[in-house]
Amino acid sequence: MSSLISNKELTIKLESCIPNSTEVRIISAFITKPAYTWLCGLTKLNLPKITLVGRFLPKDFIDGASNLEAIRQSVISGFCVKALSNLHAKIYQIDNDLIFTGSANMTGKGLALIEECNLEACTRVAPSDESKAFIDKIINTSVELTLDRLDMMQDFIDDLTLSKVPDVPENWPEDIMPKIKDLFVSDFPFTKPGEACGIYQINPSLEFAIIESNKSNFEYAQSLFKGSKAYHWLKTTLLEHTGKRDLGFGQISSMLH
Repeated sequence: MSSLISNKELTIKLESCIPNSTEVRIISAFITKPAYTWLCGLTKLNLPKITLVGRFLPKDFIDGASNLEAIRQSVISGFCVKALSNLHAKIYQIDNDLIFTGSANMTGKGLALIEECNLEACTRVAPSDESKAFIDKIINTSVELTLDRLDMMQDFIDDLTLSKVPDVPENWPEDIMPKIKDLFVSDFPFTKPGEACGIYQINPSLEFAIIESNKSNFEYAQSLFKGSKAYHWLKTTLLEHTGKRDLGFGQISSMLH
């Protein structure tokens, strides 16, 4: 079983293997300029294929958790950069046989690249087929960020700043960031309605976290629920079923699993 290591130890290990790699895949909720600069320095000679996946919500950029200019420079540098709104995972995959995970985001604080850094816990995981398939699914279901899409994101943020909107939208308008249809566990509720949920506090952009935070406005919460991926999946599954009998709870559960 792998031991826990600190984010400083993780960074040292990454610095030893990335310069000799052919492919780097980093999944991190947040990405900032110091970490982008660090990665560019490590890959300037070997020029591996680089894929970055982040959460990249409006609030992330407004609060400074992620840096839009760093994302733009990543795209200009030839990195494949993608967004997944319900992302909370932090995964570093180097080539096909080295995978690290833990709490360290690809930020100056997360990777201990600056003096006042976070204390993070990380570990190396076995490069099993299941682990690599999980990483593949995250990457394949994410939305690729082009320079044109980044321009629209910047314009949206600028408009919010100028209008001084008190409540920043949890997600982008669909003309900027189309809703992903693939389902993850995080697309379903983690608790019964009205119950406290720590996961919702950690990741308030989850669809059911947003629904729960608006429970005092029943009509609005209802419209959010009917717009959720879980609701659309269930409705589509029931309407497209062609069997002689209606689908039962057990059949629907087996489809999800």
